[in-house]
Amino acid sequence: MISDTNKTQADSAAARIRTLILNGTFQPGQPLRQEALSEQLSISRTPLRHALQSLAEDGLVEATDYKGARVAALDPGMVDDLFEMRLLLEPLALKSAFESQTKLDFAKAEMALDAAETEREPSRLSALNWDFHQTLYRPSNRQTLLKTIEQLNRASALAEVIASSIVARPDKSAAEHRKLLQACRNHDETGAISILSEHLRLAHHDIKNRRE
Repeated sequence: MISDTNKTQADSAAARIRTLILNGTFQPGQPLRQEALSEQLSISRTPLRHALQSLAEDGLVEATDYKGARVAALDPGMVDDLFEMRLLLEPLALKSAFESQTKLDFAKAEMALDAAETEREPSRLSALNWDFHQTLYRPSNRQTLLKTIEQLNRASALAEVIASSIVARPDKSAAEHRKLLQACRNHDETGAISILSEHLRLAHHDIKNRRE
């Protein structure tokens, strides 16, 4: 069992490696040498292995022979699966949260949108995108569902960064997000679910077009 200290170090290392991947410092297919990473991040091997394992579970890293690892490559089939699952689960989370959403939730969601308008760093855009969606889903209080959706979003983030869609479509994405937020504020459940589903379909479409 990993100790509390190692877990804290592993979580911190995973966050730092995730940022390096999403910002393009580590490229798809690039080997992640544990010795070099250990020195670069000033972390011992045990928490580093746990960090890489966590990133593998998120779909950002792939295990290789001899306990090695590399940045995951963009797998078209995986991207299709991710968005098909998101199209099933995220509208369900939004529907479950709808009656419990508050003005504070809407204010927090709008803060994430405002911050994203001036942000161009891919890792921060990805984090703010999840902040927005999570804020609208969290009132559902369906923890297993939310944890699954978070994992799908983390894996999708790599695809969006590789395809450059997260920085290439900020205006479209912002408009879609604000339409979704307004529908939630108007208590328009049917409209909000329709807007969310179309938003996910458009994001998937843009990724597919940019990778082809």
